[in-house]
Amino acid sequence: MELRQLQYFLKAAELQNFTEASRQLFITQSTLSQQIKQLENELGMFLFDRIGKHVYLTEAGREFTPFARQTISDANLGKQRILDLQNIRTGSLRVAVTYSLSFGLSSIVLRFMEQYPNIRLEIVYSTASELLQMLKHREVDFVLSFKSDNDEEIEVTDLYEIPLTVVVNKNHPLAQHKSISLQLLQQYPLVLPSEGLTARAILDKLLMDNNIEIEPHLEMNDANILLQLVESSTFATVLSQATTIGRNNLKAIPIVEQKEKMTASLLTLKGAYIKASAQAFISIIKEDMEFSSVS
Repeated sequence: MELRQLQYFLKAAELQNFTEASRQLFITQSTLSQQIKQLENELGMFLFDRIGKHVYLTEAGREFTPFARQTISDANLGKQRILDLQNIRTGSLRVAVTYSLSFGLSSIVLRFMEQYPNIRLEIVYSTASELLQMLKHREVDFVLSFKSDNDEEIEVTDLYEIPLTVVVNKNHPLAQHKSISLQLLQQYPLVLPSEGLTARAILDKLLMDNNIEIEPHLEMNDANILLQLVESSTFATVLSQATTIGRNNLKAIPIVEQKEKMTASLLTLKGAYIKASAQAFISIIKEDMEFSSVS
């Protein structure tokens, strides 16, 4: 059994299509099929059902998947430990960030790239729930997200608090308010983040707790586009205060009913080894926080 066979198996399992899997792996389909067949022969079980152009995991394939994923992860971890011991500042770092915390990240990324030019950095944006699954599957090194329900597999380090706010352009009638109640917000046209995003989940809970209903004109999972709409229209939205960083035409106004702020957190797997490049990136985040608190 070879690592490349496990990598081929996992990609085919993910895509359920040998043609697309071979394309993404930069190998021929015949090579992929041959390697999967050798793996199945060694295990003595079929891992896939072949139906037309698609393939589906058999029961044996589903049982085998987490072990294959763990084996690949352990091999990569072993390689990374050796690199760290040798103090070789090369390799890759994959950081996952929830949409609402992506704003203001550019200065941290630039500092990291200047200090560690030989590290290949990849930033992945998605919803908090999707990022957690990526972390558990060891597809990313760590996650920057808002604190949520306790998860026994996840280590949570609180970073800083951010209020949920009503965001409008500076010419909007609400821009003159120091705080805004949900009842007042109810009277204005809204474009809101989609359900499943942290800001929307907190807003929905506030609405439910206060027995208030709001019907948005538009829902979208892209905070950047929401802000562009708000900048050039009479719409208001509800997002974390951090999303307005660097946008001078916008104003973020606290919500009266919100008693607790959103907590930005660093999420890692409990007991997992944190590679040197990840530790360096995390240190820069904390340094940036200290600088911001003094400024």
